Amino acid sequence: MSVLAKLRGAGMTRGVWNIVDQLISSANNFLVQIVVAKSVSDGDFGTFAIVFSIFAVAIGFFRALSTSPVAMRFAGADDREFGRVTGSSTGLVLAGSVAVGAGLVATGLLGPFGRVTSDSLVALGVVLPGLLMQDAWRQVLFARLRPAAACVLDGAWGVLQLAAVLVLFLGGVHQVHAYVLAWGGAALVASFVGLAQMRTRPRPVRAIGWLREQSSMTRYLVPEYVLMQSGAQLAVFVVAGVAGTVAAGALRGANMLTVPATILSTGLMSFAVPELARRRARTSQGTWKWAALAISGLVVVTGVVWGSLFLLLPDSVGQALLGDSWAGTREVLVAIIVGQAGSALSVGPAAVLYANEGAKVTIRLHTVYAVLLITLSTVGALLWGAVGTAWGMAGAFWLTAPWWFVAMRRHLRTPVDQPPPSVEPTPVG
Repeated sequence: MSVLAKLRGAGMTRGVWNIVDQLISSANNFLVQIVVAKSVSDGDFGTFAIVFSIFAVAIGFFRALSTSPVAMRFAGADDREFGRVTGSSTGLVLAGSVAVGAGLVATGLLGPFGRVTSDSLVALGVVLPGLLMQDAWRQVLFARLRPAAACVLDGAWGVLQLAAVLVLFLGGVHQVHAYVLAWGGAALVASFVGLAQMRTRPRPVRAIGWLREQSSMTRYLVPEYVLMQSGAQLAVFVVAGVAGTVAAGALRGANMLTVPATILSTGLMSFAVPELARRRARTSQGTWKWAALAISGLVVVTGVVWGSLFLLLPDSVGQALLGDSWAGTREVLVAIIVGQAGSALSVGPAAVLYANEGAKVTIRLHTVYAVLLITLSTVGALLWGAVGTAWGMAGAFWLTAPWWFVAMRRHLRTPVDQPPPSVEPTPVG
């Protein structure tokens, strides 16, 4: 049987829905960033880049601690068991996001920041529970093999967000914190759609029990996800501190323009991990390797082709998209495209490793990557500002990419303990 046939048998339709959902989710974030870039000064857009980076780190942390184990361990659980783990994992997200949000509010009010930064931090703290709960329901729907329902959830967020930011934009609002409130407030309202879809209430009282139950996995996933997310976001803080918020805005602008590869890689990962994990006992080593190559190749080609299109666009188009931030973005775009191609190479083997209980392996690779990323981006920022940071990030990606395939081959030769059998759910949506 061909690899394509096996992928089709594993649920290619669900894979397409995963990618479509990631497209909707990324479009939601892309929309607010475009509107902010066109509504505020390039310096204030750099402030928004810092706020968005904090959000990205929080997303990675809470996925690792709560919803990632649901996809890796409970994709085939029966309804009663899945309801239990859903209540526990989302309860942890609810309790934790409220605590972190309160910390951000206090930091914004008491920290030695300018008015724009302080107000933006307070706004993020207020809406963070909504942003994280919306994402938690989305991840649970993926784990339950319901990506079409996740599309409805993200679509609701998109409609609400579009209405909110258009009101601000047409009203001539130029404050960053107002757009943060609109972005996160829409996510908060949309999170109730996820609650209605799953029909399971978050159970904050079970949060500690969930941490204990999943500690054998989260002790690797949490530091790994924090390294993976915070390494890239720390580069934004470094360039902001060394070269200013305008340079940070340039990096964020370039990443915004290259989102299709990120959309594809994230969508494929959220589809492949639970699907492959449920079938790992029936998959040969040869199929694993071909699947890794196919996934990585698809993401690399998509990213390079899409990013290169922006290199050919006239400055008037870039100015229309990003306003004052376009000039700086144009300077770092080549380095971002090269770096994204290196990052894409690791997507396939990473999916295979996660599906084969390889978190102990992936954390080692991400640790090396994070050290290289922080070191090279810092040196680059000191020497050449935003451009140097972008090339430093690219170097970190390419230096670690080959080792993902080496680690995957080694891990596939090692027997993996199989989880206890469970009832496989009937896919919905």
